[in-house]
Amino acid sequence: MLTLGATAAVVAGGFAAVPAAQAATTWQAHDKNCRTVTLIDGSSAGSVCAEVQKRVTDTGSVTGYRGRLTVAPTAGNSLKPTTFSWSSDGILNQFCAGGCAPQTSAWSSPWSPVKTFAGSYMARGELANDDRFDVAASWSGWSPIADKCVTYTAGKVCVYRHERSYREIHQERAKLTVAPSARNWMEPRWIRVGIIADGTNTHKTRDLCDPSCTKHATNWSTTVIRQSSGLGTDNEVYASAQVALPSGEVKTIKASRLTS
Repeated sequence: MLTLGATAAVVAGGFAAVPAAQAATTWQAHDKNCRTVTLIDGSSAGSVCAEVQKRVTDTGSVTGYRGRLTVAPTAGNSLKPTTFSWSSDGILNQFCAGGCAPQTSAWSSPWSPVKTFAGSYMARGELANDDRFDVAASWSGWSPIADKCVTYTAGKVCVYRHERSYREIHQERAKLTVAPSARNWMEPRWIRVGIIADGTNTHKTRDLCDPSCTKHATNWSTTVIRQSSGLGTDNEVYASAQVALPSGEVKTIKASRLTS
């Protein structure tokens, strides 16, 4: 006889079917970033930390992220937590309904609601003299912005531009891939990522011929990353690379997008 609320499934041989086990999850450290908050006279008002954890299944899959702020004021000072946000949605959330009181001793916020994809977690607050502080942890995945592929007799060359949030920093990345055809090679010379803003071209270039150029006869890739500079009113974001071919030609490939 079954008790009220219990269920069973009878299968061949008279045994009850066992439900599939649910994947166990644990919260693990992902990123923590701390900084010292200073007053106008240069003295320390305390430290603030943004911390992000990731939710991991027993098979190693990451299924979520959560963040929190901790503050540790120095003696005689206070730190007032205000809001937090994620780069994935940009929505400001208050730490405390109606506003937090100034904290004069160590304090930790509750963990944020779980985000199902990675992003940068930014926490903000105020000092007693109305100055503000902010601290960020974690990062988003690389988002595709522009790409360009060209096929030559010697093989295929692709250049990609990606962007992401890394803590409180916006980063840009260029990626170069070469796929030489049979019995051919390609010789990457350089890769670059940059922005043309109001006619000014700022960029970061990685010299792939330092100390010497390398001929690749199999698939190969590389990247260069930099912190984004400020944008003007007329902007082109791009990634580019130069590759030498067995024919003696040197080709420059550029992937770009206008942002204004």
